[in-house]
Amino acid sequence: MNRPCQYPFLLLLCVLLLAGCAESDPHRRFLAGDYHASFKTFSRLADSGDMAAGNFVGIHYYLGAGVERNFTTAARWFEQAALTGNADAQRNLGTLYLRGWGVPRNYEHAYGWLYLAYTQGNARARHYLELTEHMITPNQTMAARKWVARQMAGSAKSAD
Repeated sequence: MNRPCQYPFLLLLCVLLLAGCAESDPHRRFLAGDYHASFKTFSRLADSGDMAAGNFVGIHYYLGAGVERNFTTAARWFEQAALTGNADAQRNLGTLYLRGWGVPRNYEHAYGWLYLAYTQGNARARHYLELTEHMITPNQTMAARKWVARQMAGSAKSAD
């Protein structure tokens, strides 16, 4: 007896579900240049506590992708994500301190965030860290490491 096969229906259902997931993937939308949609999705995720998404909200403001370019707002998002331990946000915040974009230029703060990002495995932080090391003294590098450790500890206490 020949029974109709249900597998094509299931396969079609899976394809449609996966296509819907791809449409809502903010990373893909960002890479495709759909900045408004990726910003909206990253913002929603960040507002629900996803600080990897918060870093991407900061990136949108840093680049002016889908929103008006605003380094101060980018710095706030990067700091919020950095304080949760996001190494990409720590690198991004460090580069803003290095350049004085959205925050006062501060080589010690830049070094502190870049050092933390690098020690957490963010290889891209190394380039900026090497630049910053030559702008401050060895004593300042130690002070910067202590300063950023206090920032992280203070954030952990306020989260409890």
